[in-house]
Amino acid sequence: MTTLTTTVTHIARAAVRATVGVLVTSFTLSAQDAGRPVVLISIDGLHPAYVTEADRHGLAIPNLRRLLREGAHATGVRGVIPTVTYPSHATLVTGVSPARHGIHSNTTFDPLAKNQGGWYWYASDLTSQAIWDAAATKGVRTAGVHWPVTVGARIDWNIPQYWRTGTPDDRKLVKALSSPGLVDSLEDALGPYADGIDESIEGDERRAKFVVQLLKTRRPALMLAYFTARDHEQHERGPWTPEAKAILERIDRIVG
Repeated sequence: MTTLTTTVTHIARAAVRATVGVLVTSFTLSAQDAGRPVVLISIDGLHPAYVTEADRHGLAIPNLRRLLREGAHATGVRGVIPTVTYPSHATLVTGVSPARHGIHSNTTFDPLAKNQGGWYWYASDLTSQAIWDAAATKGVRTAGVHWPVTVGARIDWNIPQYWRTGTPDDRKLVKALSSPGLVDSLEDALGPYADGIDESIEGDERRAKFVVQLLKTRRPALMLAYFTARDHEQHERGPWTPEAKAILERIDRIVG
């Protein structure tokens, strides 16, 4: 039997703006064996000390601490350059540096502002194979919710991160760029999906419901999920603030 073996560990970045991929063990995935899905969760802006020193910081995060206790983890990793969201997330799913995967910044090089603040939203900008491409060649089904650089990706059930104006019309764009009919079918059961530019904890909580529903109803072997509220809160108020801690405690409930 042809298999795709993927080992995903608890990854922590030392910088406040870094990305943490939370996953605890390794699974062998194949077209015939998708019973134990790999769920890769990125909590943007999560300094490892928030989890490794939770008591010291007065944090009630039992689910993240359980992952730390029962799985493998690192207290820090060598971040890519530049250590910002989109290059970091592209490295997580390709295993190579920005010099190889082609995502060098959050936004595209646009000195004359002709692209109106466009980001590297599109999977076609990747110049290295992503994990979903490797999965597709082996018949492994994948899903993604709000993961960066996934518009047009070879993901079976995909709701990519995307926005343009920050108005309700962005919802139409997200639906149009997602797997055909996927958002509508999930909204029938769950209510409206979060706006693409919504970086609030409520937006993360809304997206988490879509992640859970996809796992229950589509049963992908690999799920990618990205939560952004913590990073947004720290940009607004700074790290280690009561507000940032409160956001993490709500994200812990999402993870649980």
